[in-house]
Amino acid sequence: IRTLYKNMESAYQKMGLVKYDAFSQMGGQLSFSLALLDENNNGFIINSVHSSEGCYSYTKEIKLGQCAIDLGAEEAEALAMAMGE
Repeated sequence: IRTLYKNMESAYQKMGLVKYDAFSQMGGQLSFSLALLDENNNGFIINSVHSSEGCYSYTKEIKLGQCAIDLGAEEAEALAMAMGE
Protein backbone atom coordinates (compact mmCIF):
# COMPACT_ATOMS: atom_id res chain seq x y z
CA ILE A 1 0.00 0.00 0.00
CA ARG A 2 2.89 2.38 0.74
CA THR A 3 4.32 1.74 -2.73
CA LEU A 4 0.97 2.46 -4.35
CA TYR A 5 0.56 5.65 -2.33
CA LYS A 6 4.08 6.82 -3.24
CA ASN A 7 3.39 6.18 -6.94
CA MET A 8 0.12 8.11 -6.78
CA GLU A 9 1.82 11.28 -5.45
CA SER A 10 3.03 12.16 -8.95
CA ALA A 11 -0.20 11.23 -10.77
CA TYR A 12 -2.47 14.08 -11.82
CA GLN A 13 -5.19 14.10 -9.17
CA LYS A 14 -6.55 17.64 -9.21
CA MET A 15 -8.32 19.40 -12.05
CA GLY A 16 -9.77 22.83 -12.70
CA LEU A 17 -11.59 23.71 -15.93
CA VAL A 18 -12.83 27.17 -16.95
CA LYS A 19 -14.63 27.70 -20.25
CA TYR A 20 -14.94 31.23 -21.61
CA ASP A 21 -15.46 33.42 -24.68
CA ALA A 22 -12.07 34.80 -25.65
CA PHE A 23 -13.57 37.40 -27.96
CA SER A 24 -16.94 39.13 -27.63
CA GLN A 25 -17.97 38.31 -31.20
CA MET A 26 -17.59 34.56 -30.61
CA GLY A 27 -20.27 32.56 -28.85
CA GLY A 28 -20.52 29.20 -27.17
CA GLN A 29 -17.60 29.49 -24.76
CA LEU A 30 -15.22 27.59 -27.05
CA SER A 31 -12.02 28.72 -25.29
CA PHE A 32 -10.85 27.04 -22.09
CA SER A 33 -8.16 26.84 -19.41
CA LEU A 34 -7.45 23.41 -17.90
CA ALA A 35 -5.22 22.95 -14.84
CA LEU A 36 -3.93 19.46 -13.97
CA LEU A 37 -1.99 19.03 -10.71
CA ASP A 38 -0.49 16.23 -8.66
CA GLU A 39 -0.65 15.89 -4.87
CA ASN A 40 2.11 18.50 -4.42
CA ASN A 41 0.43 21.03 -6.75
CA ASN A 42 2.90 20.40 -9.57
CA GLY A 43 1.60 20.14 -13.11
CA PHE A 44 0.50 22.42 -15.92
CA ILE A 45 -2.20 24.61 -17.35
CA ILE A 46 -3.37 24.19 -20.94
CA ASN A 47 -5.02 27.25 -22.41
CA SER A 48 -6.87 26.99 -25.71
CA VAL A 49 -8.07 30.22 -27.30
CA HIS A 50 -10.66 29.92 -30.07
CA SER A 51 -11.04 32.81 -32.49
CA SER A 52 -12.61 33.29 -35.90
CA GLU A 53 -9.15 32.81 -37.43
CA GLY A 54 -8.26 29.56 -35.65
CA CYS A 55 -7.55 27.86 -32.36
CA TYR A 56 -4.34 28.50 -30.45
CA SER A 57 -3.15 26.38 -27.53
CA TYR A 58 -0.30 26.81 -25.10
CA THR A 59 0.83 25.47 -21.72
CA LYS A 60 2.29 26.93 -18.55
CA GLU A 61 4.19 24.87 -16.00
CA ILE A 62 3.04 24.88 -12.38
CA LYS A 63 5.48 24.12 -9.54
CA LEU A 64 4.22 23.97 -5.95
CA GLY A 65 1.07 25.84 -6.98
CA GLN A 66 2.96 28.73 -8.60
CA CYS A 67 3.68 29.71 -12.19
CA ALA A 68 6.80 31.61 -13.28
CA ILE A 69 4.76 33.27 -16.06
CA ASP A 70 1.86 35.62 -15.31
CA LEU A 71 -1.50 33.89 -15.49
CA GLY A 72 -4.57 35.27 -17.20
CA ALA A 73 -7.81 35.55 -15.23
CA GLU A 74 -9.20 32.26 -16.55
CA GLU A 75 -5.91 30.45 -15.96
CA ALA A 76 -5.73 31.73 -12.38
CA GLU A 77 -9.33 30.63 -11.81
CA ALA A 78 -8.61 27.12 -13.16
CA LEU A 79 -5.51 26.85 -10.96
CA ALA A 80 -7.41 27.97 -7.86
CA MET A 81 -10.19 25.49 -8.67
CA ALA A 82 -7.66 22.63 -9.00
CA MET A 83 -6.04 23.59 -5.69
CA GLY A 84 -9.44 23.64 -3.98
CA GLU A 85 -9.51 27.37 -3.28
